[in-house]
Formats: sequence, structure tokens, C-alpha cells
Amino acid sequence: MLRIVYILLFALVTTACSIDNLEPQILGNTMGTTYSVQWHPQDVSASQLKQKIDDRLQAINALMSTYDASSELSQFNQSRDTGWHAVDPTLAALVDLSAHIHQNSQGAFDITVGPLVNLWGFGPDQAEFSFPDDGEIQIAQRSVGAQHLMVRSDPPALYKNIPDLYVDLSAIAKGYGVDAVANIMEQAGVENYMVEIGGEVKCKGVGYHGDAWRIGIEAPNFERGKIEEILALDNIAVATSGDYRNFIEHQGQYYSHTIDPTTGYPVTHNLGSITVAHQSAAQADAWATALLVLGPERALEIANQQQLPVLMITREARGYKSTSNQYMRRYLHTP
Repeated sequence: MLRIVYILLFALVTTACSIDNLEPQILGNTMGTTYSVQWHPQDVSASQLKQKIDDRLQAINALMSTYDASSELSQFNQSRDTGWHAVDPTLAALVDLSAHIHQNSQGAFDITVGPLVNLWGFGPDQAEFSFPDDGEIQIAQRSVGAQHLMVRSDPPALYKNIPDLYVDLSAIAKGYGVDAVANIMEQAGVENYMVEIGGEVKCKGVGYHGDAWRIGIEAPNFERGKIEEILALDNIAVATSGDYRNFIEHQGQYYSHTIDPTTGYPVTHNLGSITVAHQSAAQADAWATALLVLGPERALEIANQQQLPVLMITREARGYKSTSNQYMRRYLHTP
């Protein structure tokens, strides 16, 4: 018997001053999830900010959503024409950033992995799901790989060398959205804010009581709200990828939604979640995905090479183990 389980995506939860009801807060929906913005002092109009934020997020969705058939990225995916396709500069820039992270992560971050994600039942394809066999996985892998995609900036365009190339930016788009909203807050002159989209967070300044923004990292299990670690953040973004909020169960075994593009199969290591800090929320988002694919040992090795602050939570025989590298320890908060 096969059961597909869809649970809310792994998210960071805010604690302490970041949920103080005295702070103005904007709430909304975007990218198939929710967003929230908190800031102080209360000298900027919430309604004006919300309109600007919603307009910007809608524009991003119109460029890169794979759930919107009319988006620019969906039109690129749907086209059977190989060669160069003119695109918006923003879309080209994000694909270019993705290509750099693909290279630096030894191929773990791959925005062409969509055919495998869809095959395993985790993508926008709503066809009835059946557990894939080895042959189906091998066929899907033929359409996956950075060698099939190129990008240029002048004029901005994407190139595909196979008709059925499928590009999916969902592992970097929410982070990019956080950066975009943070830019709106900066332009409005807000000095203390926290922006969150689907669990990806960027903070600047201090919370309402004058302390650093505190962000709780959930334990990678089914008990929502159980905090494993707390980070204290200022002028930094964090993103977490985990393997337990979206999975399938087949013959008593759980399969994560995190697909290793090099094997075509869901990851099977004991890394339950990994949190990455970066000045860019887009990069934090993408790197969290890449490092989760790699597993704890390789993730820590590459994070140190790239000087990325990381917090890993692994499943051990007697519970969970938190491991942070030297770059993350400055953000760990001890109550």
C-alpha cells in the first residue's frame, strides 16, 4: 500500500520578541505558503508597505512559478524549442546564481531536477502517483543536468539543448522573495525588521525589547513547535531544509522529498535538517537544499570550504544531535 503524506513545509518558528503583539505585522500568502513582516518603530504605514510587498511578490511569481502555467519560467519549460529564449533579467540572474551554487556544491543543487521531483510525486504535476521503478528513474534522469541549460545576461536569455528540459527555482525563489521584501523595508527607511516567507527569514536591527531577533529551529520530527536550537540574528538571513514535512510512505518506508540529482532517489542519510546563514536569503535557501542533499559529512566539509555558517541536526540512536561549525556559533543563543 502506498500513502502520500503532505505536511506543512519545514519552517522556522519565531520566538520571544519576534512574536510580540505590540509590533506591527503584515501577513499574506505567496509562493504556495505564507509570509510575515514585523518591524519597529511604528512610523511606517503598514497598508502602504503591504501593497508594495504584495506587488513585488506577485511579480516574482509571474516570473518563476512552476505552478502558474503563464509564468515566464513555465513558458520556457513548456516550449519544445531548443536554443536561446529571451527572459526577464531577474530570472536570468537567479538562474545564473543557481548555476554557481550547482558548481560549488558538487552538483547537489540542481534546478533541472524537476522531472525526478515530479516522478516521485513532490512536484506540481497532479497526475496519479505510483512508486517509480528503476527504469522510470533512469528515463527521468536523461532530462536532468546542468549540461542541458545555459544562461546569459546581455541580452538576458536561457538556453536549452533538449526539448523537455524542466527548470524549477522553488529551492531558491522563497529566499529571493525574502531579499526582495527586505529591500522594500530598507527603501522605506525601516531599521529594525524581520521578514519571513515559508520559514526563510531575514532580520536586521533588534526586536521590540532591544534584543537581537531570536529564531527557533524545530527538531526534525512530527511534533511541530519543539525547539531544538535558538539563533540570535542581526543583518543576516537564515534558511532551513528538512526531510520530514513532505514525504511518501511505501511498504513501511519513508522517502524524503529531497531528491539527490546524481542518483535520482530521495536521500537516505541521517541529516534531519540543516540551517544556513548568509547575507543573501536566496543563497541561504539554495545552500540549505544543497547541503541537505549531501548529508552531514560532505555538507560540513563544503560549508567550511565556502565559509558558510551551518547548524545541522542529525538523527542518532538516542535522539537528535546538533552540530554547528565555527561560522555559525556566533549566532547561537543561550537562554
